[in-house]
Amino acid sequence: MPRRRSTRAFTLVELLVVIAIIGVLIGLLLPAISAAREAARRSTCVGHQKQVALALLNYETAMGKFPAGRLGCDDTGDTLDIPGCPPGLPAEKKTAASGFIEILPQLEMQPLYDQLSVEVGGLWNRNVDDLGWYADMDKCKGIKVPIDFLRCPSDDSALMSDVYHPVEAATCSYALCQGTRGPGSAPQDVKYFNDGMFVYVNGRRQREITDGMSNTIALGEVVLADVWESSNTWSYALSYADCLRTTTNPLNTRPGAGAVVDRQNGAFASRHPGGAVFASADGHVEFVTDDIEPSVYAARATIAGGESAAAPAAVRP
Repeated sequence: MPRRRSTRAFTLVELLVVIAIIGVLIGLLLPAISAAREAARRSTCVGHQKQVALALLNYETAMGKFPAGRLGCDDTGDTLDIPGCPPGLPAEKKTAASGFIEILPQLEMQPLYDQLSVEVGGLWNRNVDDLGWYADMDKCKGIKVPIDFLRCPSDDSALMSDVYHPVEAATCSYALCQGTRGPGSAPQDVKYFNDGMFVYVNGRRQREITDGMSNTIALGEVVLADVWESSNTWSYALSYADCLRTTTNPLNTRPGAGAVVDRQNGAFASRHPGGAVFASADGHVEFVTDDIEPSVYAARATIAGGESAAAPAAVRP
């Protein structure tokens, strides 16, 4: 008689053990996968800031100075003796266009620069009080264009912001460094007389950066670009917020916390664990950790503070 072949099936206990082992393996692998993804995102962020920093340098080579952080003045400048800010300036000349607009040609985006045409009718005039510029369809559509170079892959902000309703504009992940004077300082000192690379109206010349180009922050990261407390649209410039930040508050101070003006603290921050990516005036990019000494952090934000011998502030990626 032929023998009957016996088969053995998995018991329920064995199946549960296998599932548990697979679960443990997945649990061990997920942090490694997540870390690898974040490392890739941070590397992309470094690359984006590198491109922006080089565009700033190319602009300085062509124009003999870096762009202003904000191309025009506001009403604060009416009573101050500031070149380019004479009393009685009409609203369309008080443009709040950001310095990022000025480097669009260096980022190979000349058509968008021409479309915005800041010189004709202005852009973001007088802190959005005058909306005549927004009726221009070219300008209206232009400020809604997202720019890859100005976006960190780890940034979870919405691509569009309606913080300045009825104006809608594309957000970005980076802001230019005004210096150390932020909330708590006089408005004119923050806007026009700050100690960093980017102020209202007038661009810095390379010879003014006596602390050294490699020791001076040009730009860094921001978070929650689509909310009032940390608003950041690439086409608009406003102290404590859009495209202009300071080191008054510690790195990664959450929006709305610390020293504030109208709930805005002007702090640099990022979604990268443990710190944020910054680009210096000479074009190099580095990762600055959260535990940076406040004095060193402040020194890196100034152009002529005499702190060029300060201790290293970061670990370069």
